[in-house]
Amino acid sequence: MKTVKLLKKTVSLILPIALILGGCAGKAPSVDQSTQDGKESPVSIADGTTTDSSLETQTDASGGRVSGLPFDFQVNPKNFELTMETGGTLLTVSQGGKEREYSDYQEKDGTVSWRYPGEGTSVAITPAEDYLSVTITSETEEDNTFVWPEISGETYYFPFGEGKRVPAGDAVFREYLNGQEFSVLEQLSMPFWIASSGEFSILYIVEDPFRTNLQFSADPAITLSVSHDYPAIDRSRFSSYRIYLTGPDPVSAARLYRNYRMEQGDFMTLEQKAQSNPDIRKLYGAPFIYLWGEFLISPDDIDWKAFRQAADSPLTVYLSSFAGSQENGSEFTAALEEIKKQDYVAEYQKNTVCSYLSQLLKREDFWDPSVFTQHSPAMTQLLAKGYENLTETEKIQVKKEALAVNWPEIFTDAKQWTDSGTTELLQGLKESGIDRAWIGLNSWEQAYAKPELVEKAAAQGYLIGSYDSYHSIHEPGKEQWITAQFEDTALYEEATVTDKNGEKVGGFQNVGRKLNPVLAFPAVEARMEDIMSNSLPFNSWFIDCDATGEIYDDYSPSHPATQEEDLAARLERMAYIRDQYRFVVGSEGGNDFAASTIAFAHGIELKTFSWMDDDMKKNRDSEYYIGKYYNPAGGVAEHFSKRIPVKDKYYTLFVDPRYDIPLYKLVYNDSVITGYHWDWSTFKIQGATADRMVREVLYNVPPLYHLDAAEWKRYQKDIAAHHAVWSEFSRKAVLQEMTDFKYLTQDGAVQKTVYGENIAAVANFAEEAYEYEGNSIPGHSVWIQMDGKSMIYTPSLQPGNA
Repeated sequence: MKTVKLLKKTVSLILPIALILGGCAGKAPSVDQSTQDGKESPVSIADGTTTDSSLETQTDASGGRVSGLPFDFQVNPKNFELTMETGGTLLTVSQGGKEREYSDYQEKDGTVSWRYPGEGTSVAITPAEDYLSVTITSETEEDNTFVWPEISGETYYFPFGEGKRVPAGDAVFREYLNGQEFSVLEQLSMPFWIASSGEFSILYIVEDPFRTNLQFSADPAITLSVSHDYPAIDRSRFSSYRIYLTGPDPVSAARLYRNYRMEQGDFMTLEQKAQSNPDIRKLYGAPFIYLWGEFLISPDDIDWKAFRQAADSPLTVYLSSFAGSQENGSEFTAALEEIKKQDYVAEYQKNTVCSYLSQLLKREDFWDPSVFTQHSPAMTQLLAKGYENLTETEKIQVKKEALAVNWPEIFTDAKQWTDSGTTELLQGLKESGIDRAWIGLNSWEQAYAKPELVEKAAAQGYLIGSYDSYHSIHEPGKEQWITAQFEDTALYEEATVTDKNGEKVGGFQNVGRKLNPVLAFPAVEARMEDIMSNSLPFNSWFIDCDATGEIYDDYSPSHPATQEEDLAARLERMAYIRDQYRFVVGSEGGNDFAASTIAFAHGIELKTFSWMDDDMKKNRDSEYYIGKYYNPAGGVAEHFSKRIPVKDKYYTLFVDPRYDIPLYKLVYNDSVITGYHWDWSTFKIQGATADRMVREVLYNVPPLYHLDAAEWKRYQKDIAAHHAVWSEFSRKAVLQEMTDFKYLTQDGAVQKTVYGENIAAVANFAEEAYEYEGNSIPGHSVWIQMDGKSMIYTPSLQPGNA
């Protein structure tokens, strides 16, 4: 047990802030040449101060559990300034705020406590073995808010997604953070942060992150305060913090947080999860691949000469009869009239016809036995059940067969429709050495249209699942996307979220409303039962938004619900889909309240940020425009396939690896597999592909690809070459805890990660070579050590793909 000396409330000496913290940090400094000798250098703080290994966070004799440094503490209840002292150095945990009237000060059984009667709040501080526990309780049943702590440091480490190193004086981060208010539960992937100054760091863990916000200021350097709301709707009236004193190495703080999660019983390794579902092991070394295809029939599946000659036939008359009630009907009739006058069919006309036919094949009323008089053996077998008794996918197969067998001179064998972008593409992946992959579909309707796709993926040993969401619900009859449509139409009026002002909370992109998860579970069961009735061999599922931390207090008079209940309901439905169907489940965000429920997360490694700038979001003439959610050929939408540059500001904030720190991996590398938000695939950002591939090795991150036949042809060589290196490394690293991380240069351009005891990587994101243990690592390359061997990997990309 470490001795924690309890100091009296009267502060005998509080050093000036400048004396404790030193000067404000500037931009990341240039590389210190003394670190270029190939030896590992300690982490360097932005002002050039290096760590002292004697001040590292304590490790027990077995080399296992870490603990915080021993400390004394001082608190001034008048302004709630809190300091910790170790080895003669005084560090400010929270600067003094406004002066308050306080009462009932006590020191009892090691706990210091007092009340702020004017604010209906009380405080208790208890020193534990290696940390301070600070609990703030609201004593009123009315709405209340309390602001504490007030924090200043030289360098911060925030779990913004994977993690960011933020020098307090960095101009770009100052501009970005100044005046911002971040929800801890939503904007932080884990509810902690680290403030580092000189030879020490302070780790702040928020034990109940609901309704807790970080409020940033940058005048002149970045500081932050923390506010916690205690709304009347919530019966929990307290908030609590664990505060640890550590050395300057952020690895120690991350390991303390990992231990905390284990202590709370909230930690499960992937291998522990795989005991319930061995398919989780198919994720190890698997890239994430979204496979796109909106068409049920492709231009390759039609004899266009025969189609043109049949432009006035009973077939086209029947097809045209639906044009008035079909969204793309006018485009089809216009294209048909053009085709009649031509001796060829243009590409855009082919795509228009295929898009129209694809929509018709999904319509219930397209099936007409009096029109489709010829039956194939497959049709006969299915229709023996009675058309009305068929599943959705069976009905689509009947209609596809009906077109093919009644007009065989125009249409090829229906079973082969769209093969080039589905089953043939999967075969190409396998033949290129990609022996494992996670395949995601835009919706389950893709599988209804091409069941062979799901069957082929599962047979090849891949994971395959659909995108799904219960985030938004649209007005019945006006649904803009399938996941916002629910069989129970009463949900729109009876189960949506109302804010404190009595207004309905708008859905995604402010369309429709937010669905209250507490009331949505029957709808989840109904949708999943309907999908699974189609007997498709899915083995994975992606549930959007549930792990993002975007949760609500619902003030609806008929069904009030708290954020705690909202979050519990989200976890319940993800666990239900996981357990009921034995699916490998993932979600957007991956914030760690969901870490024991999910196996993978999209968005931790690179969050979406295109909404922040009109040139990315709206200005279609800008080179930075991310792209439309549309592809006239039915494949990968421009939003995902278009390669764009990123403005310098956003590159620094979100992409530049020099500011990255693998906080999430240091905690959850062997628990949750993390990837990019689907907006930002490996190839999306011009000029960044090689560095992102290097980082995928360094941080053990699956590459993300959006593929159709054309995109696969474009990127096949690069994907296969990268997979040959990355996958072998990842499938071993993912089984290990990330045990160490270092910046080997002050500017963060050279970094080292260690997994377990025998796997390591050193990445050089700089232009010049870096000498490490006798190895010259070229710029934009990574040195890999594994299985007693080492190699240097420099991604080599095809022209136009870098």
